[in-house]
Amino acid sequence: MMRRLLLAAMLLAPALTLAAPPPYTANYEVLRNGARLGKATVVFKALPNGRYELTSSTVGSEGLAAIAGVAIDERSILRWTGEQPETMVYTYRQQMAWKTRERSIQVDAGKRRIESQDKDRLFSPPYQPGVLDRNAITVALMGDLAMGKTGDLSYVVPSKDELETQVYRIASPEQLKTAMGTQAVIRVERIRETANGRSTTLWLGQDKNF
Repeated sequence: MMRRLLLAAMLLAPALTLAAPPPYTANYEVLRNGARLGKATVVFKALPNGRYELTSSTVGSEGLAAIAGVAIDERSILRWTGEQPETMVYTYRQQMAWKTRERSIQVDAGKRRIESQDKDRLFSPPYQPGVLDRNAITVALMGDLAMGKTGDLSYVVPSKDELETQVYRIASPEQLKTAMGTQAVIRVERIRETANGRSTTLWLGQDKNF
């Protein structure tokens, strides 16, 4: 009898899910080759119906970036599936002088379908649970670090008609000097198969929910 009651309780219990990172707003300076180009603001917040929004807004305020009126806006709408987020909607818009570039991703988990658009080109990569846009990977990293994950972490991102796996390596804790003083951080590096001279490194604050 006790075993039957325990089994029934397990079947009726809701699946455990990882809570999303707490809301935050972060402001950054944007530099290139050591020269200041502008400012960036990142905001993560909860929306109704269990959704979350991550926005990143970059504005050129110095030098040629200011003259050209550079503005880049990214927006991700996410939902949580088990231990990690999944993109529902992603939009990207870049404005520079007279040029505008736009990209978008729509994910329909119910129909297991992804629709992606880059300018006037349409793509339909295969659906996979937990798929993320590139903007939302930082939120996934925050959650994984909060869970104590280490080593190499992989995230699936739509790329034209295919799915691309991006791998990030968790390094040892460091002390990083910043405008807010020395911070305890975890350094994270993207591992690229063909770097072509590019690199991506993030420092996530241990005392600031990463």
